[in-house]
Amino acid sequence: MKKEHIVLAILSLLLAVHAQGQKQQAPIADAQSCANSPLLAELSKASGTAILTSYGYHLNEPWGCTKIESPWAAGASLLYFRKISAHTDDATAFSVMKVAGIPQIWVIPTESGMLEAPNVETDPHNLAAFNALLRSLPKHPSKPADWSAVGELYMVLLGHTRVVGIEPQPGRPSPCSTDDGCTLEFAERSPQAKEPYTKWTLTFSGASGANPPRLTDAAREVISPTESH
Repeated sequence: MKKEHIVLAILSLLLAVHAQGQKQQAPIADAQSCANSPLLAELSKASGTAILTSYGYHLNEPWGCTKIESPWAAGASLLYFRKISAHTDDATAFSVMKVAGIPQIWVIPTESGMLEAPNVETDPHNLAAFNALLRSLPKHPSKPADWSAVGELYMVLLGHTRVVGIEPQPGRPSPCSTDDGCTLEFAERSPQAKEPYTKWTLTFSGASGANPPRLTDAAREVISPTESH
């Protein structure tokens, strides 16, 4: 048996065992073993290993893996890896994405130690990866619910598996305007009036459907109890 097959077999067993305790993660992230994923098999080969090694990741370490599934990722493979460790300062996580018809494998670091990867939302590499996915869509989002699902997919890809969408306040215009722009807001949890929370504002172009959708910005801010969203 080839070395890469042995590594894949061991990793698959670890992932299958870990996935049993991950059944309640996220609305988009389907918490199941990645053992049968073609992308995981590709990552175990020499070329895939080289890509992960360039980011400092090695599949022979104990990883928990989650498939990320969404109607807005049709034909693509998205996997989320989190290191299995009892030490909080050893927490490491990253996502891997491959779009149908494109040989490139995108690796997105999301967490290192006890810290999130710096500027993960606005990193040009991450925006480019997601826009490659959006360009591959067989259909474009049109309804507010479609755009919300697309925005949530980006947040989950970055490791924010429990975000909630912030509905526009009464009297405010629809998040998707007529000038081809679409602005969505998400929070780490349901905002409470007396507690600070983190808010992400995603800005898309292509809302009119004339051009493929494109994520142009993803701003992050902490909202204090005295501020409104």
